[in-house]
Amino acid sequence: MYLFDNNFIIDIVSKRKGVSEYYFDILVYCLKNEMACIAASQLHNLRYVIKRNYAEYYEEYLALEKRLRILKTPSCVDFENKMAQADMEDYLIDLSARAVGANIVTLDGQFLALSDKAIHPEEFYALEEKADTATISFLDIKQITLKHLNGIEQAFDRTIDSGSFILGSEVKAFEQEFAEYCGTRHCIGVGNGLDALHLILRAMDIGEGDEVIVPSNTFIATWLAASHAGATPVPVEPDEKTYNIDPNRIEAAMTEKTKAIMPVHLYGQPADMDPILEIAKRYGLKVIEDAAQAHGARYKGKRTGGLGDAAGFSFYPGKNLGALGDGGAVTTNDTALAARVRQLRNYGSKIKYLHELKGFNSRLDELQAAFLREKLRHLDEWNEQRRSIASQYEKLLQDTNIGLPFVHADTIPVWHLYVIRHRERDALQQHLLHLGIETLIHYPIPAHKQTAYRESTFVDQMLLTQQIADSILSLPIYPGLDAEKIEAISRALHNYIG
Repeated sequence: MYLFDNNFIIDIVSKRKGVSEYYFDILVYCLKNEMACIAASQLHNLRYVIKRNYAEYYEEYLALEKRLRILKTPSCVDFENKMAQADMEDYLIDLSARAVGANIVTLDGQFLALSDKAIHPEEFYALEEKADTATISFLDIKQITLKHLNGIEQAFDRTIDSGSFILGSEVKAFEQEFAEYCGTRHCIGVGNGLDALHLILRAMDIGEGDEVIVPSNTFIATWLAASHAGATPVPVEPDEKTYNIDPNRIEAAMTEKTKAIMPVHLYGQPADMDPILEIAKRYGLKVIEDAAQAHGARYKGKRTGGLGDAAGFSFYPGKNLGALGDGGAVTTNDTALAARVRQLRNYGSKIKYLHELKGFNSRLDELQAAFLREKLRHLDEWNEQRRSIASQYEKLLQDTNIGLPFVHADTIPVWHLYVIRHRERDALQQHLLHLGIETLIHYPIPAHKQTAYRESTFVDQMLLTQQIADSILSLPIYPGLDAEKIEAISRALHNYIG
């Protein structure tokens, strides 16, 4: 991101004699790439000067102003700062730039001397070229956040102004909006995704002596939810194509102690729910969706979160719908279950200081709820971008020996992760890293082999899960990942396999 100081903007708008076409090109480039900014503190002075001295260009300036991103000016001012004493206007611009990690394009010699964020226009393209050759990040949360910074700042200001920070109007509004999005009657905001699953089990009275069917191929939180409730997680191997729990293996893992099935919509693709629901109905079991990676994904036209008896979501920052901290939610159509989860999340209390249950402190933060409300507005757009990226990968990598993701015909994934397979995974990952391409493994050590489950009797039984763990690799995928980077990643993969 780049801020332009007042003189730079005025020179360009007024077409001042001697201003290089090069400077116009910089502004056009930044506008095209949505990187052009000014600080809120600049607005009055720019309008005043241009209207007074260059009236014939005033409307042109206003049109430009609408295309610039307006950055909030931080309220914490250090009057003893050397720059503040030299030029308060430049100092305020500098504060705005630092708040978002931006550079300031200026011709002002004093500004250039006093601020390490200030750059001369002649330095611009060299800086951009350096950025283009930098590491391709696995995930760029900062870029996603900054693109919607104005809305996030409004959410912050709204929450501060309310004076309510625990289970206030923002949480209530988000719960209503997310329930509507998922197509469920109820949403209950909680502290994180693990708590969401744990509280569902508690609310269902599933605990000591009970068993919960879980995928063997999943993040450990799925297992921990059952363990925290006092139940025993019983793993079932995945379908090798989708990596999700294989419904055909579930009944063989069940006993008279089985009380629930907890399918995970892994990597953003819904599990094959119909056969799971049929098994559950036949045996009188609960079905709890682990939807931590599947915000907005669909199974036979219906969104995750409303496919089973209840669902647990995570709003960890890296999720498709991520907070700026931790957070989670439970969705359900069961009114009694929703009421019990609400009570359990808040010390087991319906009325302040009256505690009917031995509850927990797991409440979605008011500020995070405000941020999530802003982000929820963009979720479908972001998911569509992820689908586009996945489609580009598939097209570019289809004629290789790389194992590409398989999409079940009944699902519309949201591509939380794009996971490939290769027999030389570790060497391939190092090759990509050497070229500046970050990748991750989801997940390198299966839950049944973690020290936390050293008592597990399944260590030598989950062979397919281990094979998957030894060969999978997650490629970068996130809103804003451009075609040039996708092609660079694909070229690097082609170069490795020959």
